[in-house]
Amino acid sequence: MQWRVAGWLSGVPFTTLHSSFARWTRLGLWRRLGQRLAFDWRLACGDEVLPSAVVADSRSLQSAPTAWARGIDGGKLVKGVKLFAVWDKHGSLLDLELQSANTDDRAGVLPMLPRLAALGFEGDLLGDSGFKGAPFAAAAIEHDIHVSISPGGTRDGRFLPNGIRWVVERLFAWLSRYRRLNIVYDRAADLFAGHVWIA
Repeated sequence: MQWRVAGWLSGVPFTTLHSSFARWTRLGLWRRLGQRLAFDWRLACGDEVLPSAVVADSRSLQSAPTAWARGIDGGKLVKGVKLFAVWDKHGSLLDLELQSANTDDRAGVLPMLPRLAALGFEGDLLGDSGFKGAPFAAAAIEHDIHVSISPGGTRDGRFLPNGIRWVVERLFAWLSRYRRLNIVYDRAADLFAGHVWIA
């Protein structure tokens, strides 16, 4: 819902609600909570805390003219921003990055590599053909992350559920249930990222 409506329903001024949300976002609260929940869920499922493989992909989202950045994804014909995400086999989000929609997949995931290494992750990064290339693989190796490419679909556009890469479609389907995340109106990238972590 809109911040103003949330203020009316809760009896708290909407400016107080939004400023608290923004402050917690800039302090990294939502990111830390999301990662903590992901690791706790892995332990509850009987897995190790850190995964041996993660999946990376992107999703283009329409954005309003007031959003922090806009670009055109020529392949999907979307004018807006691109959400880059990394998650484990359970579909739990481990990290995300937001760029304009014309950003290449490799360039979008590159800033996440040192953050994954800081979490202690060392293993395989699974992705589609958008992550091919020796420079990106070399940058990942510097953080003990090995890039593994698998085809995402057939030439006629059918999706192939190869290994654990199918969780990419499930995660993006989960996120698309939240109307707040389908069109980007936020004027700052970190505020939109906070909504993604909460969802």
